[in-house]
Amino acid sequence: MSEPLRVLLIGKSPGNLGEMLRECGRDIELIHCERPEDGLARVSGGGINVVLLDLDLAGNRGTEVFDRLRRRAPDLPVIVLTAAGSSPATLHAMQNGAQDYLVRGKTGAELLCRAIRYALERTRVEAALRHSEAMYRRLVENLNEGVVAVDEAGRITFANPRMEEILSCPAHRLIGSPVAGFIAGTSPGGKNPLCQETDRKQEFELDLLASDGGRVHALVVTSPVFDAAGVFRGCFAGVLDITDRKRAEEALRQSEQKYRLVVESLSEGIWVIDRDGCTSFVNPRMAEMLGYTSEEMIGESFYSFLAPSCGSTMWDHLNSRDDGVREQYECEFVRKDGGSITALMIASPFTDDSGEFRGLIAGVMDITERKRAEEEIRIRNEQLMVLNQVVGASAASLSLAELLEESLEKTLEMMGFDVGIVYMLDAERKRALLQHQKGLPPSAMPRSRIIKVHHWPFNFIFVAGQPRYIEQQPDLSSIEAGILEELKVSILACIPLIAESVVVGSVYVGSRTKESFSREEMALLEMVGKEIGSGILKGMLNKKLEAANREANLYLDIMTHDIRNAENVSGLYADLLGEMLEGEKALYARKIRSCIQRSADILGNVTTIRRIHHDPHDSGPVDLDIVVREEVAAFPEVAIEFSASHRRVLADDLLSEVFANLIRNAVEFGGQEVRIAIRVEDYDGESVLVSVEDTGPGIPDPIKESIFHRFERGWVGGCGDGLGLFVVRTLVERYGGTIRVEDRVEGRPDLGAAFRFTLREFLSSGDDEDDEYLDEEVCD
Repeated sequence: MSEPLRVLLIGKSPGNLGEMLRECGRDIELIHCERPEDGLARVSGGGINVVLLDLDLAGNRGTEVFDRLRRRAPDLPVIVLTAAGSSPATLHAMQNGAQDYLVRGKTGAELLCRAIRYALERTRVEAALRHSEAMYRRLVENLNEGVVAVDEAGRITFANPRMEEILSCPAHRLIGSPVAGFIAGTSPGGKNPLCQETDRKQEFELDLLASDGGRVHALVVTSPVFDAAGVFRGCFAGVLDITDRKRAEEALRQSEQKYRLVVESLSEGIWVIDRDGCTSFVNPRMAEMLGYTSEEMIGESFYSFLAPSCGSTMWDHLNSRDDGVREQYECEFVRKDGGSITALMIASPFTDDSGEFRGLIAGVMDITERKRAEEEIRIRNEQLMVLNQVVGASAASLSLAELLEESLEKTLEMMGFDVGIVYMLDAERKRALLQHQKGLPPSAMPRSRIIKVHHWPFNFIFVAGQPRYIEQQPDLSSIEAGILEELKVSILACIPLIAESVVVGSVYVGSRTKESFSREEMALLEMVGKEIGSGILKGMLNKKLEAANREANLYLDIMTHDIRNAENVSGLYADLLGEMLEGEKALYARKIRSCIQRSADILGNVTTIRRIHHDPHDSGPVDLDIVVREEVAAFPEVAIEFSASHRRVLADDLLSEVFANLIRNAVEFGGQEVRIAIRVEDYDGESVLVSVEDTGPGIPDPIKESIFHRFERGWVGGCGDGLGLFVVRTLVERYGGTIRVEDRVEGRPDLGAAFRFTLREFLSSGDDEDDEYLDEEVCD
């Protein structure tokens, strides 16, 4: 130290203290204050290193002065001087911080200097210790970790603030409390991990019970405490609240367990591949797909499971997956048993925290059955396309030759065959004659024109009606081998054509490149053969139907002509009898004449129905007034009311049959006294509504709907042929209208019937020739 040591003496005269201090070997300045107040003031001013306090002050003031000195300068070393070392004042001073005491008259220079040195050193050490204690106390009190001291009896002797927070209990309540009371599952008097006598540091987890009822999961690290004799005195424990961490770990564990369960239960395979292409994980489903166990696949190269056909392609795809793009591929895998599966693989790259590519996670779905189904659907669609083409050709063909030609060409085109021949059996069913061919070599034409069907193998086709498939095989007969050679094909299918369970011909199709027929091709060719056979049958039936129709029309024409002649003659004789006879006999003659007329009406209706079905429908503008007036004129003895409508409708020359039948029905059921009214009015701007009303017996409600049906007789027993109103409805609907029957007076069917039907009106453009003609007719 460069500065002199300053020693303050408070009390009596220093005597020889100065001389003794000079012998200490260093520069010491002795300052003397006899009065205590002066000394205390000097201490307050600072610069004093050691105080020598004379306790033998007047009265009992020595103890008081010492206490005041300690309060004013607690860190200043104090050595007390006393006449007797065992006095109460000396004991009080030593207990309250005096560094040493010296007895006057028994203290030499050496003892004085040593006491000063010790007092300075002890003060320095105590100051360092206090500083260290303060630092560690601050450290302990500010730790995020709880610290607790427990004695050998298990009672808490210290707890830092964090420990108070953990246990939700202030320190003054913790001190002296049994630590077992805060440990879950441990009674206050029972043993606990913090009181285990051991010389080792321990680390464990336990649940602490907070005073507010909460539970804290903690990580505890204990260090034993021993006294100087090596006796266990307790321990210090560091307590870290890991409740949140444990919850997070438990949540993570449960989440991992849940996702692991999901991944292991998936019906889809999961495959994790590292950046080198090695398998790091597969779920059970993935291993099951390939017939392995998960353990057998882990560590193996992903590419070792791929079929050679897609190995290089997948190598290129997966090696470029470090761009972070999710993609899907179809690939083929080889199973452990040697089989293969087709799979849809969706690969997603994954990276580490730094963003570096680490591998792929792939979802793999076995689509073998789906691909098989898709291929089957594709084949079925192709078959349907071929059949549709053949059906279309069959439907559109106007002749047998056209049917055979179109069907053969469509079959070859759609199925990819090179040669095709169609044969038809002759009338004697002994020979098959070539009807149409395509792709047949010219050299084979002469021998292929006619086939004797009773020779083998042709009898198998034309007689037995069985398909025959000729392919290049070791056991192929020389005759069939010769057929292939002659037609210049490698395979040939011979399909019989059957109509009404009878073989009528055969279709041959061959290929120059194929080696065999697939099962699907065989099935399709046989369906094509059946369809061509159905087309042939349809043509045969159409010819028969046309012949029958011509024959029926011939018979109908003959009958109509002859019956009309007979009716005319019979009518003349009936009229003559009516004029010659009188009374009841004349009535019979009139009835004969009525029956003849009814027969004529029936023939008329039959002829009309025939025309409706056979004549082309060509509607045009028809003057409605002219048609109605002509039919009214045919019944001169009947009172018929009609006002001109000046309308034209879209119809044909059969429109008159509608009015003829309605008027005839009204007269037939109402008698000659019946009154009839015909009205025409607007309906919807495009059609007109025609009403034919009569005062006859009317039509009962139950038969109003069915009266227009074919062969539905009238409502008067024994009358009507059931065709008149059927013809009316058929013609009205032919012209695009509708018809209904109602009561002439609503609610009174006994007062007559009203037939109401619509006809489409011909709307002129204003400059047609027909318009000018109609105007002339109206003026006339």
